[in-house]
Amino acid sequence: MDMHVARIGCYRRLLRQALHSETRRTLEWLLADAVRVHAVEESGSRPWDRYPSPRLVAIADQAVAEVARLTGSQFANMQLYVAAQDTLLLLAYRNFEPAFVGRFASFRPDGRTSCSRAVACGERVILEDVEQDPPFAPHVPSARAAGFRALQSTPLKGKSGELIGVLTTHFSAPRAFSNDELEELDAHASHVSAELARACG
Repeated sequence: MDMHVARIGCYRRLLRQALHSETRRTLEWLLADAVRVHAVEESGSRPWDRYPSPRLVAIADQAVAEVARLTGSQFANMQLYVAAQDTLLLLAYRNFEPAFVGRFASFRPDGRTSCSRAVACGERVILEDVEQDPPFAPHVPSARAAGFRALQSTPLKGKSGELIGVLTTHFSAPRAFSNDELEELDAHASHVSAELARACG
């Protein structure tokens, strides 16, 4: 199935559910974007760079750019967690190919990816080498195709501690993370969480 058709189907199914108004607006925008891309066959591009973004996407895009700078990561993404549907919605990313984006544009946590585990435990999950992590094994082919070996996923939380998103950085080679890096990630995640909470308030 064409990845844009798959995205369109995912977004339409989500929009049939009860959603927070800002989340609904973001989904409607992402749906329109997917329809537009499919219509003109612009695979390989990020067409939302050329159109005004809704508030949540703008926050996510800035957050991803900054976390990539802080950690020196080759790839990064940010997902919004839609709790009512137990779904992670990809809002922004850096350097991933369209096939990867299409697969994870709307993703129900499966307990294997780092973002899934961050959703489950509410804490940061680090995989220093995805190829040495047995639960991640089903996703290793996607990781190889995308070009990353290590990653970390940091949960983003609202004022009451509820999960509202996940911020993930990916690295092309296996690696560990220093305490200084993790402290910077925590500070950045706290800032992004506050922005998201205000946007969804």
